[in-house]
Amino acid sequence: MVRWENPGPWYGRFRDRLRFEVPARTKIPGLRSRRRPQGRGWQYLLSVKPPGCPTIKVRIDYLLPNPHVPHVIVNGPTDSPHRYHDGTLCMWYPQDPVDRRWTFSDGLLHLIGLIQVHLIREHLWRETGK
Repeated sequence: MVRWENPGPWYGRFRDRLRFEVPARTKIPGLRSRRRPQGRGWQYLLSVKPPGCPTIKVRIDYLLPNPHVPHVIVNGPTDSPHRYHDGTLCMWYPQDPVDRRWTFSDGLLHLIGLIQVHLIREHLWRETGK
């Protein structure tokens, strides 16, 4: 029997998507995922409450042409030296060596942990200026 393989991005292949997100689904209550509006990419929606911070809504978008690169948008204050011009979080330098940044193989749960650490640092920066 010949099986059809979806040649599109990872999020179009159910098994690949499960492999990426199941560890996070077991730890993050209320985690939702969906195809982005107009079918352009994939999106995760969740709320986090980092220690010492208010509850924050998080949206993680995966877009073409780089479907392995997350774009993280959060609600709340946007003043931060570590945001891109469009308001997305700048959590690492894309040119950094692999051991200094998140990679897709690290998985969604690890990314969510890094998002929380980033939000704590932003919160402390807003309070102390450091």
